[in-house]
Amino acid sequence: MKIRPFAGIILITMNIYTIQVITGKEDKFLRLWEQQQDRHKLNVYWPRRELMIRRQGHTRKQLVPVFPGYLFVEAQEINPDIFQEFRHVHYFNRFLKSNNNICPLPEDEQRVIIQLTNKGKIIKQSKVIFNEQDRIVVVEGPMMGLEGKIIKVDRRRKRAKVQLSLYHQAYPVDFGFEILEPAGEVSNVG
Repeated sequence: MKIRPFAGIILITMNIYTIQVITGKEDKFLRLWEQQQDRHKLNVYWPRRELMIRRQGHTRKQLVPVFPGYLFVEAQEINPDIFQEFRHVHYFNRFLKSNNNICPLPEDEQRVIIQLTNKGKIIKQSKVIFNEQDRIVVVEGPMMGLEGKIIKVDRRRKRAKVQLSLYHQAYPVDFGFEILEPAGEVSNVG
C-alpha cells in the first residue's frame, strides 16, 4: 500500500499487478473471474483500444487489446489466498514477474496504464495536429503527454506507434488518431 500526501490530504492508492491469461481468452477469463470471485472484490481490467481496421475495401472500428494476453489487477497486495483464487480460474497462466515473485508494476508504468485505460475503459482515438516541422502534437485524448514515447507515425492509416513497457520490457503499441485541421488551413466550401 502506498500512502501519498496531496494538498494536506493523504491518498491511499492501490498497486497494479499484471496477470497473463491465454491470449484470445481474456474476455472469457474476466467472465469466469466475476462469477467465481468470493471474498476478494478486486478490480480486474483488460485494456483495449479503438482502431480503424481496413479489410477488403471497408473501414470499420474494431476493439483490439493493448497487451494481448495480459490483464491488470488493482490490489494492495496479492496474498496466497488471492493467488489461489486466480490460479483456479480457467485460462489463467501466471502473475508477472512470476508466480514465485509477484510484483506490482513500477510506479511510472502504473501511471501510464492508468492514464491510457482509465481503469478499464476503452482507449478512444486521440485528436492530433501536425506542427510546422511535420511533428505530431496530441491535442486531446489518451496519447496526451506520451508524445516522447511515439516512435512511428503512419498518417495514411492514422496510427501512432507508442513505446510502452511492462516491468521495464518495451512493447510497441499502435494507437489510432484523428487529424484536426489547424484553424488557418480550413477551407470554406460553399
